[in-house]
Amino acid sequence: MLVTAVATAQQVRWNVPPAGAVEYSRDERALASDVCDSANAARVATAERAAPTRYLSRLPPAPFVCDGELDRERRAVVGPVADLRDVVRAVACDLSPGRGAAAHFDRLLPFGDVAVTGSWSAPDGDGVETLRGTLTAKPPGRDGNEDKAYVERLKALCVAGAKGELQVTRKVDAARGVVVSFAGHLDLVVEEDRRAFRRLIVDDTWQFEAVRENQDFDFRRRVGEAIQRGTAWVRDAIDERASYLDDKRGDRNYGSGRLALALLTLLHGRLPADDEVVQKGFAELRKRRFDDAYSLAAALMAMAALHDRAPLDDKGVKLVEKWQKQLLGCVDPRVDAGELLRFNYTAGPRYDTSLQQYGLLGLHAADRCGVVAPEGAFAAAARQLLAVQGASGGQVALQLTSHAQVDAVAGSDAVPDADKRRAKARGFAYQEPTEPPFGSMSAAGTSGLLLALDHLDRPGDASLRSSTERAIDDGFAWLGEHFSVRVNPGDAERADNHYYYWLYCLERCCELRRLARLQGRDWYYEGGLQLLSYQRPDGSFRARHESTLLLDSTCFAVLFLSKSSAPVVITGR
Repeated sequence: MLVTAVATAQQVRWNVPPAGAVEYSRDERALASDVCDSANAARVATAERAAPTRYLSRLPPAPFVCDGELDRERRAVVGPVADLRDVVRAVACDLSPGRGAAAHFDRLLPFGDVAVTGSWSAPDGDGVETLRGTLTAKPPGRDGNEDKAYVERLKALCVAGAKGELQVTRKVDAARGVVVSFAGHLDLVVEEDRRAFRRLIVDDTWQFEAVRENQDFDFRRRVGEAIQRGTAWVRDAIDERASYLDDKRGDRNYGSGRLALALLTLLHGRLPADDEVVQKGFAELRKRRFDDAYSLAAALMAMAALHDRAPLDDKGVKLVEKWQKQLLGCVDPRVDAGELLRFNYTAGPRYDTSLQQYGLLGLHAADRCGVVAPEGAFAAAARQLLAVQGASGGQVALQLTSHAQVDAVAGSDAVPDADKRRAKARGFAYQEPTEPPFGSMSAAGTSGLLLALDHLDRPGDASLRSSTERAIDDGFAWLGEHFSVRVNPGDAERADNHYYYWLYCLERCCELRRLARLQGRDWYYEGGLQLLSYQRPDGSFRARHESTLLLDSTCFAVLFLSKSSAPVVITGR
């Protein structure tokens, strides 16, 4: 039982184990009224409907406070917030000195720029203090030299405004340095459009459960169970021959690619290669016709994972050769592929960073099967990524901690060493370097460069290898500066999209580089805590965005948790 000590705010700081976390249980709800024709009418309207899906993420933010989320003073959580419930969490967990409270959460779609003001009461006899404040939201403004069209696009995704009351009660255990519990209540009037208003009520209550050491036994046990249950769900899903595994001509259905992704997941989820469903799945995969780069790369990755268990026979190698050749045809023909290799869905005048990563993953997987790419292919693909990496976001003191450095201090209280260097924070956008960079693409671009680097071994590659190594450092600098596992970071428009893909891309680039910690943060532990809170009773991982299939999100979650990306050769610069 916790005994709460009353103390002044100046004495209280979070006491979380290094790279550990504080775990909570939570109870939350969000209700809304019908649309009203005035703010006054909405203010007194009955809120008894489910809140519109655009107002809150489909998945509530995970009930943890991680050591890596705390500011330098260890008084407040920092970083992007996922939705209004995360705003409540940030306010409730802020132990900064003084009774006044003021916080800003810019570009929180669909509300825009959110501001909270208020003041905390003095703790009562039981140590409970209450904040009464106001939350206001307005469409996002332009930030410096930011592209005007981009800001206008963000505004179009936002409501016209919102305003209302925020009340938070909390209990702080000053001796242990944790918030024992908090209950937040938001009562807002949201202006959706001219003469269209809606009342929104959000309640979120957290209760302390435990202080967790970094990757403790409980975490490892839960991860093991999550992988097992998620793998079992994927196995059942493909055994049922669902329609989303069938290819539909004329649109981007990727049925065969999903089958390959599922088989890759089953093997990394520790099913044996001779499992009946795995055997049937690969027999079916070998018969499929592939057209797009995503599906071809996934099929090659699945075959490489199978090859790791038992070498492919001659027919299998011939099939890998065929798929590799097809993959190399899915490129932008406007440039010389020997000089600049740009991957596309199929042959055509376009390219993007996601496809570039998948193309390199496919070539790398074929190489693992003994099918070597044409000379210069990896160099040409690297030059494309170097050409589209974004401009510098400023100098960063980059710290990269390897698994070996963490293992060296295992069982002690010592802080692991880190490789330290200066780098420029340079991320990747979907296509052009002038677009806003964001998490999943920055991790995709960085992992693509790592894959290319592994194959830059020709005598004439020295200069390109050096440029690629610098670009990799710059990519990790961007990821470290914008790190968050609560959202797909960097671009507000993308924050709630492709969340599981973001975590999978993060796993890829960190495991390819053998990184245990990025800027001191345990990316796997923090991401794993999020995923563990999102797994459903049947073993699947609920899609965060309505456009994401449950199979895709579950595969990406299992691949993240199982650390599916094998390290590549690096120089250790």
